Amino acid sequence: MRLTHYPQLADHGRLREIARLGLDREEHRPYLTEVVEQVADRLGTPFAVVDVLLDDAQVFLAGCGPIPGWLAEVGGTPIEWAFCTPMLEHRVPHAVEDFTLDPVHRQNPLVAVEGLRSYIGAPLISSEGFVLGGLCALDLRRRQFDDRDLEYLTDMAARTVRRIEDQAKAAS
Repeated sequence: MRLTHYPQLADHGRLREIARLGLDREEHRPYLTEVVEQVADRLGTPFAVVDVLLDDAQVFLAGCGPIPGWLAEVGGTPIEWAFCTPMLEHRVPHAVEDFTLDPVHRQNPLVAVEGLRSYIGAPLISSEGFVLGGLCALDLRRRQFDDRDLEYLTDMAARTVRRIEDQAKAAS
C-alpha cells in the first residue's frame, strides 16, 4: 500500500530540509536519546521514539524501550507502517487508544505481530515550517492519553526540533 494520500512525503522542500539538518544520515544522536528517555518516563510508556519521515521509510533517530531486535537492526520501518504520517497533513499531535480497534492500523505488523496497542505523537516542525517526523510514545497496552499529555509532548517536540537545528548549525 503506497501512501499517495500524503503528498507531503515527496515534497522536495521538506526532503531538502531533512538533508540540510543531517537527518538523512545514520549517526548516534545522544541528545535525542535523552529526549526519548524523558518522554517515556514522563508518560509511563515502555517505548518512545524520535523519527523522521522520508519519502519511502520511517527512520528512527533515537529510541528507548525493549525495541524488537529486527526493528532496532534496520533502524526504521517502511513508510506504510508509520503511525506519524497523519501529522504531515494535520500538523497536530494525536493519540490512538487501541490500535486493534483502528481500521487503518489494526493489520499493521507493529500491531498484529509486535503487539503495540496505543500511541501518542507530536509533529517535529522545523523553523522553516516543514514536518520532519514525530516524537512519539507507544505502549503494549490500551491507554488513554489526556490533553496534558498532548501538551507535554508538543512542548517536547518543539524542544527537540530546536536541539536538532542547533546541532546542525554547530556541525556546519
